[in-house]
Amino acid sequence: MTQVLELKFDTANGKSMTLTVDNPKENLTGDEVENAMQEIISSNIFHNNGASLVAINQARIVERTVSEFEFTEGN
Repeated sequence: MTQVLELKFDTANGKSMTLTVDNPKENLTGDEVENAMQEIISSNIFHNNGASLVAINQARIVERTVSEFEFTEGN
C-alpha cells in the first residue's frame, strides 16, 4: 500500500492547487501539516498560472492498494 499526502491550497486567482508528497512521515498530526502548509504559503515559492497561494483549503492522506493480474503468454 502506498500513501500520498495531498496539500490543497486556494490561489489568488480564485482557483486551487494541490501539492503531493509521496510516502509522508508516519503519524503526522494536523498541527504539523497545518504549520507546514502555512510555511509553504509564507515562502511564496509556488504559483499557479502566476497566482500565489493564499490559503489552506484541505489536506489528506490517500492510501492506494494496487493488485495486478497475471496473464499467461498468448492470451
